[in-house]
Amino acid sequence: MEGKVKKTIVKRKIFTTLVLFLLLFLGLTRGLIFFTPIVKIADAIDIVTYSDSNTSLSITVIEPQSKINWYDLRDSNNVSMLNSQIDVNEEYKFCINISCNQGWDDIEYVNITAWYDNGSDNSTYNQVSGGNLNMFLQYINNSDTDNAAYWRILFPNEEVTFNKSKCKDEVINYSGGLPGNSECHDLTFVFTPGYQFRYAPGVDNDTAGFNDLWSWNFNITVISASCNMVYEINEFGVYSYSELATVGMPSLSGYPGYNATGDNVTVVIRSNANYALSVDADNLIHESHPTANLSNQSVWVRGGDKNVSSNFTGTAPIYLYSEWCDAEKNGKKLTADDVEYKCSIPIVQIPGNYSANLYYYLKSELD
Repeated sequence: MEGKVKKTIVKRKIFTTLVLFLLLFLGLTRGLIFFTPIVKIADAIDIVTYSDSNTSLSITVIEPQSKINWYDLRDSNNVSMLNSQIDVNEEYKFCINISCNQGWDDIEYVNITAWYDNGSDNSTYNQVSGGNLNMFLQYINNSDTDNAAYWRILFPNEEVTFNKSKCKDEVINYSGGLPGNSECHDLTFVFTPGYQFRYAPGVDNDTAGFNDLWSWNFNITVISASCNMVYEINEFGVYSYSELATVGMPSLSGYPGYNATGDNVTVVIRSNANYALSVDADNLIHESHPTANLSNQSVWVRGGDKNVSSNFTGTAPIYLYSEWCDAEKNGKKLTADDVEYKCSIPIVQIPGNYSANLYYYLKSELD
């Protein structure tokens, strides 16, 4: 009986072990099945790069309604003066080739503004200055005044002559732009800078744009009704110019021991740079007496910026405009019409006619 009991216990233990083993096996199997997707994700590789060449980029460049095809600044011999110095009192012309895809009637204005940069290429056109510091030329298409093209100058009033009778608007054959729509014109603006058109030496760089100091900057702008605005910029220089245009000859008379006075004389000078004006005199020599003379120290003068008379020292001139007066901005000749000479005649001076050379010296300050 005891042996049967032991066998039963053993069998139960074996059965229990088998059951536990089976349960463990089933649990492990289910776990493996459950966790299989996670194991697969863990085994995936990193995607570092990816390429695709099946797409493309498309860009359409739309030609503007108006376009400046080319431009130039030329002298009377048709030589380009871009980035070169021009002369005062000589005729020049801006030549511009313009096309418009909307037809020429779409063009409203062509403006040419030019200004002395005064040493800064950041400067802009200043219409207030006028005189010898800026210029504004304009072409008006189909103006309200006569329903035709109209040329005019807005600035300056005197220091530039705008030769409207020589300005041209010529139709040109043009193969570019939109077929059947594009119209092309050559415009010619003719002008003559005055004597005091501001001196500008800086034109070392011959590339387009504002890149030279102490030069004249200019901007050509085309404005159309379709709100399209195009422009080009560049520079040019101006040679210096100084001139004594008119010099009056003073004549005085008086008794020994008195101050001789005469009518004021006029001295007209022109200068397109900062300037100074001085005058000096020789000793006065008697017309017939070989030893008689009159020292220049007895001669007095005032005028210009000098409001009080001073006598010559015998060794230095007298300045009527001291160093350095600003180059005139009003576009006019600088006229000193109040130059007055006086002479203190010594009481023992021999009567007769005396004469002496006067030496005016107009000097420009070059930047």
